[in-house]
Amino acid sequence: MINEFLGTAIKAVESSGKFLVQYFDKLHDSRQKNENIRDLVTEVDLLAEKNIKRILVNRFPKHNIIAEESGGLGIKSEYCWHVDPIDGTVNYSHGIPLCAVSIGLEFNGEIILGAVHNPFTKELFYASQGNGAFLNGHTIRVSEKKKLEECLYVAAFSSESDDNKGKEYQTFGEMNDNTRGVLRIGSAALALSYLACGRIDGFWVKGLHEWDIAGGLALVREAGGQLSDMNGNTFVIGASTLVASNNYIHKPLLGKIDKFFVKT
Repeated sequence: MINEFLGTAIKAVESSGKFLVQYFDKLHDSRQKNENIRDLVTEVDLLAEKNIKRILVNRFPKHNIIAEESGGLGIKSEYCWHVDPIDGTVNYSHGIPLCAVSIGLEFNGEIILGAVHNPFTKELFYASQGNGAFLNGHTIRVSEKKKLEECLYVAAFSSESDDNKGKEYQTFGEMNDNTRGVLRIGSAALALSYLACGRIDGFWVKGLHEWDIAGGLALVREAGGQLSDMNGNTFVIGASTLVASNNYIHKPLLGKIDKFFVKT
């Protein structure tokens, strides 16, 4: 059954990715004519999301769906699809093709599969529980680096303005100065995908929504990586912080960034 779930997820992200490409040039034409491009970006979000929901509902009408733009269906089910039609909307709206369509399937509180598709790079990342992780049909694995200073990271900042914000920037700066670097790429789904295939070695974030990360969680786990909250507990949907890495650097990475975050 999980292969059927994954096949449907792949169909949904690939078909919705076409909307992102179709409207990309139109978006930039609109930006040149007026300053308000948000309406068009929202239109693309809604078109992609509507397409995904149509595919999922037609195939699995008893499953719940929680989508970024339209919220949840309110269906009581062991299965819940988390949908982000454009993860990386700011990039997309500025003409930067670093974004993705992302879907993750939750079963009784655990993400069991994910599909992340960047239609501009023609990269399709996908994974399902017990079956490994793949990029365009090829098996992927997390990196095997063992020294924090030799690793490359991605960090995502929360949108909240609170007393802890300065600590997030401090984390970023200190880690950037003492490692290969820390990037901000504007898409958590792609960050987790890049981690799963060994392009980066670690990722941390506070305060993202489930749909931002659900598609990438199964990728990291099936690619041999590790997921936890900032306290080192196994990551569960709903946790306020996420740290992801290969197995070698996870504990020392937590030790480096833990002091900069208020534990929740």
